[in-house]
Amino acid sequence: MRVGVIGGGAAGLTTAWLLDEHHEVTLYERETRLGGHAHTIEFEALGRRHAIDAGFAFFSPGANYASFNRLLDALGVQRETYAATLTVYDADAQHPIAMPPIRGRMPVWPSLAPASLGTLVRFRAFLDRLPAFLARHDTSITVAEYLERARLPKAFVDEFLLPLLLAFWCVERTAFLGFAAYNALYYLGANAAGGFRAPAQSEIVGGMRVYVDAITASLERAAVLLAAEVVRVRRDDGIWQVTDAAGEVRTFDRLVLACNPRRAHALVEPVPELAAVARELARFETFETTIAIHGDRRLMPDHEASWSVVNARHDGEHSSLSVWNPRLGLPVFKSWVTYDARLPEPLYALAVYEHGSITPAYFDAQARLKPMNGGHGLWLAGLAMHDVDSHESAVRSAMTVARALAPDSSRLRTLAGAH
Repeated sequence: MRVGVIGGGAAGLTTAWLLDEHHEVTLYERETRLGGHAHTIEFEALGRRHAIDAGFAFFSPGANYASFNRLLDALGVQRETYAATLTVYDADAQHPIAMPPIRGRMPVWPSLAPASLGTLVRFRAFLDRLPAFLARHDTSITVAEYLERARLPKAFVDEFLLPLLLAFWCVERTAFLGFAAYNALYYLGANAAGGFRAPAQSEIVGGMRVYVDAITASLERAAVLLAAEVVRVRRDDGIWQVTDAAGEVRTFDRLVLACNPRRAHALVEPVPELAAVARELARFETFETTIAIHGDRRLMPDHEASWSVVNARHDGEHSSLSVWNPRLGLPVFKSWVTYDARLPEPLYALAVYEHGSITPAYFDAQARLKPMNGGHGLWLAGLAMHDVDSHESAVRSAMTVARALAPDSSRLRTLAGAH
């Protein structure tokens, strides 16, 4: 069978990999690189060559990323696991609160003040209630509704909890409060460690490009087309015709749209028999974030003793993350700078990414699209098509396609954990 896959991010690459042994696959990617949000940037800084993931970077070594970890195992990709320490602080007044408040034998003194310890104890109680909520898989409750029902002290919410949660998404507060609490709280609840311990996280040695290169190299039959933007798809007598920006037309028996819902909508909207699919895809909304790779200490807590792997700074209106690798031992950071008045200096790289607005409407559209998937020979893949917004969801969406088009795939069995 001839299968066209549009989009070379996690979902498209995994789809091509799963179908490669069974079908003639052609993978279209409009950029000159593969990977999508798996985007490793190389740069020179402080006399050394560095590789930092500007997009998706670290993930859980446990069940929340089970399929993705199995994929990495199958590809022979090495990972490192470390403690994802956390600091929340006010950009002006500072008052850093670090979790855990003691690193080895070194205390983070501001975090040991009675008020700070009280905040950490309350945060621990908040985390302990999340697994039961997440198990209900209720995507209709917004963040605002969840926080109202939790009856938390206003100071705790305004000065610690909301600044932390907002930093993970870097959106306006009003937009975030309208997000589905199930997704917005998923990463905290699914990865939380006990007590004041930091959760364990993994990263790929050498960056996400190692996994992208490995999965690409393992494609035996698939044709990979870079800088090949698809501008039109149409269906004629049961066959899909795909036209790229260069005007070349290729035909396929099955078509997989592994691009984001906005791009997928633009492609299917002119196809009359896909009106219902287009209607649901139009319900997905997006926002952009700007990421800087830099060496500016201004975007970190004032005192290095308060630095963590994950640092959430807030100014009363917006919150942003700065990620630091203590194992590197150098002042090189990845920061969300969407709302910053000026860019950090020195600036090594800048990237802009598009994300889905994870509102209840997002999940309702996801649920309505699932029974339509595969109709008229068209499949939708991507993180928006499976559960929460994550790389694992992108991989799982590709597995859904493979179960229909290559159910006997040994690679599919590997990702599913079947032996």
